[in-house]
Amino acid sequence: MSRINKDYFAHARVGLFTHYTYATYAEGKGTNWGGTHYSQTDPRGAVSAEEAASLFDGEKYARTAHDLGAEYVVFTVCHAGFNLLFPSEVMKATGCTRKCTESADAVQKLIDGLKPYGIPLVLYMPPNDDHDILEEDLKKLGWFENPPARMEFHKRLIREIYDRYGMDIAGFWFDQGGPDRSVCDFVKACNPDAVVFINTGITANDKLHPNSDFIVSEYYGSIEGCDSDTLPVHYSQVNRQIGNWWATGGHAPTNARNLYRYSVRTIAVKGQYNCGIAWSCGPYLDQTWEDGVRNLLGELGDLLKSHEGIYGTVPGRSWVEEPNAILTPEQWGVSTESPDGSVVYLHVLNCPADGILHLAAPADGKKFTEAWYGNTRISLTAEGDGDVIGMPAEIDEIDTVVRLIAG
Repeated sequence: MSRINKDYFAHARVGLFTHYTYATYAEGKGTNWGGTHYSQTDPRGAVSAEEAASLFDGEKYARTAHDLGAEYVVFTVCHAGFNLLFPSEVMKATGCTRKCTESADAVQKLIDGLKPYGIPLVLYMPPNDDHDILEEDLKKLGWFENPPARMEFHKRLIREIYDRYGMDIAGFWFDQGGPDRSVCDFVKACNPDAVVFINTGITANDKLHPNSDFIVSEYYGSIEGCDSDTLPVHYSQVNRQIGNWWATGGHAPTNARNLYRYSVRTIAVKGQYNCGIAWSCGPYLDQTWEDGVRNLLGELGDLLKSHEGIYGTVPGRSWVEEPNAILTPEQWGVSTESPDGSVVYLHVLNCPADGILHLAAPADGKKFTEAWYGNTRISLTAEGDGDVIGMPAEIDEIDTVVRLIAG
């Protein structure tokens, strides 16, 4: 496996993002969103962080990530309310002993599950919650009235996490605009290869946060009830939901074809060096998934793994997919390529009716000598500054991948 560092994540194409939460809102404050439900038919939440962490099955979750073809996992170690899913001595020292587990450790279980697959783990944390925690707890945490003290608390907690799990924690995904620069620098001091994601809101972000390694768009519109070809793509890390952010009775909102085609278009976007697409969903407390979601992830993974030009590629430089683009029926598709540019993959998502693909002149001036569909060589002829491809007789209705060899 490649070294797990910023470069690895920059070239990752597919991830799995999971909110697995206990008590997202403190009792008596604001709207009670509750947490992850027990099952599809039982909406009760866990009675404690201990119960939530005890029920979590790291091996089962890791198999799901593997079946999806995820190259990384972002997993919520705590959400609003800051209830940790591992036994934290740092938290216990504050006196907020119920805000961590007694002995159950969901993080270690997930590390152990992911290791056989070589999938790195990033932990999600919301560093600035003050509306979801009771006033007496805020005072114990040094949280609300003294932000510098809050940042020192985060550093102690991050130090404990690295002391406990070592380099098995690849980094942190910080919500709510992130902590201050000193905390981000501290993450790197604990693990020089660590990655830092900072999200600035439930929105589509175009700019890199100064303390973040990657541009993050936590939410980029719903994929439910539409053909994903009509949805815009983006060069940030795109986190689109399948079901709900945490399992509360949702369902698979579409089919694997839609998810696959959107995934391909996302990884092909100009400037997509921000970890690609992280499909967002998670299990119930009983470790089942929302209606149809688990099967959908497996079906999507089968498509991602069975097509060339997904993993180990970069956005196409010969035919460029611009940010915020959609795919119309008149457009043939998108391209990816090997990092050195010697192989270009045409993802022909809309095959021309006559089987003849006319390509505009490559934006980078590249010349091609061969065209292949799987193990079959297909025709390639020059046409002005561009090329003409004779498509195979039997096409893939989801994505006909043509491999061009540069010469």
